[in-house]
Amino acid sequence: MKHHPSNELLQAYASGSIDACNGVTVAAHLEMCPHCRSKVQEYEAVASQSFTEQIPEVDLEAAAMEAMFNDIVSLDKKPSVNPVRQAVNIEVNGKQFILPHSLRNLSQRLGEWKSYAGKVYTAQLDIGEQQRLSLLYISGGVQVPQHTHKGVETTLVLHGQFHDEAGLYNKGDYTVADASVKHAPCTEEGQDCLCLTLLSDTMVFTQGAARLFNRFGRGMYP
Repeated sequence: MKHHPSNELLQAYASGSIDACNGVTVAAHLEMCPHCRSKVQEYEAVASQSFTEQIPEVDLEAAAMEAMFNDIVSLDKKPSVNPVRQAVNIEVNGKQFILPHSLRNLSQRLGEWKSYAGKVYTAQLDIGEQQRLSLLYISGGVQVPQHTHKGVETTLVLHGQFHDEAGLYNKGDYTVADASVKHAPCTEEGQDCLCLTLLSDTMVFTQGAARLFNRFGRGMYP
């Protein structure tokens, strides 16, 4: 795994100031990336220390007595049981995939799969935000037409791999592309790819017949 969210994005996640869509993509990446999990823990520790330093001094003896009382009262309560996290599978193009834990509660918000020539499939995750959060499946041996973006495109690889002009992306890799990037994602023969994608605005195709999709200069969402 070579591609990760920026430090600024990880800090926003740790502080709770991140928006919902980016929060979902970062959370899914963290499940697969111990390096970024460690960073987030460091940012959380710094934020916690800063918060603690701002708390006014309290009567430690009184606080200890209150904590002891709360412990005694709680003895009569039944211990809480952690719910078992059930695996959630999705099916696309005849194949099944297990979703990351961070996406499982969103699986009921997954729309219908749209197929493009039976090679590329997309399904939107509707979480009530303006940005477009989707699952993207690319069959093996397929090249997506070259395109750029009116906004920002974030891609997290959930299964398999793909490559473009900038390099190779494997499971867990997290990439961000904007209007300065033109790329044509491609999968190897026999190696499909499932991604979580986030688009803040439409794609704009830059080569070949696919430019017909740029109706009236508006671009399109996949």
